[in-house]
Amino acid sequence: MDKLALMAESLGHTWVMVINSSAGHPKELRFLDMGKDRRWFDKGVELGEVKLQRGLGQRVSFGGTKIYAEGKPAQELATFLGEISGLPISEKLPEAGVVLSIITNSGPVHFQKRPTSEITGPVIQVIRFG
Repeated sequence: MDKLALMAESLGHTWVMVINSSAGHPKELRFLDMGKDRRWFDKGVELGEVKLQRGLGQRVSFGGTKIYAEGKPAQELATFLGEISGLPISEKLPEAGVVLSIITNSGPVHFQKRPTSEITGPVIQVIRFG
């Protein structure tokens, strides 16, 4: 962890996302807070299927991305992702731009380009958050 923390600090990062994998497939996201205590966030994301942007045949810039959560169950995950990423959360589905769309706490998290609603990737199946 010390080597990872030093690398992140040298790049000016305030948090680090670590992807745990099994048999070459991503299985869990864990987050390291680079504050003075260098601690692991008490929340992680257990993953199911992951489709990357290149696998969907898309090349989209994610500048100006907003997070949209549909319904109360997804709000906790949206709030967490917003806090660690610095992305704003939108109360309603934006009409333009790239949106990180969260439907449920245990469903697919995906990026879509509005107004076409085209899925741009990555698409991440969340099995469990907490």
